[in-house]
Amino acid sequence: MTSQVSEARTVTDITGGRGRGPGGQQALSQASRCPVPGCGAEIDPSRLMCHVHWYLVPKQIRDRVWATWRSGRGTSDPEHQEAVRTAITAATRS
Repeated sequence: MTSQVSEARTVTDITGGRGRGPGGQQALSQASRCPVPGCGAEIDPSRLMCHVHWYLVPKQIRDRVWATWRSGRGTSDPEHQEAVRTAITAATRS
């Protein structure tokens, strides 16, 4: 019975959770850089920016980035792209 329970679990059940980026999946590719000018910190590709700059962005804007990402259209959504640009600008001004 134990094997049936573990077989029924999906990858999202196992890897999902707080702090793992969109979809709860850990990224498998190499690190990228924080897009805030002058920062350049290495970040996981599933992240928009480094932890320091992300929390300089007002919560209302951070929530908008997440809401537009979770719309199901992801990065191709113009509304999400605008939310990302707004977040980067906000982090830059802080």
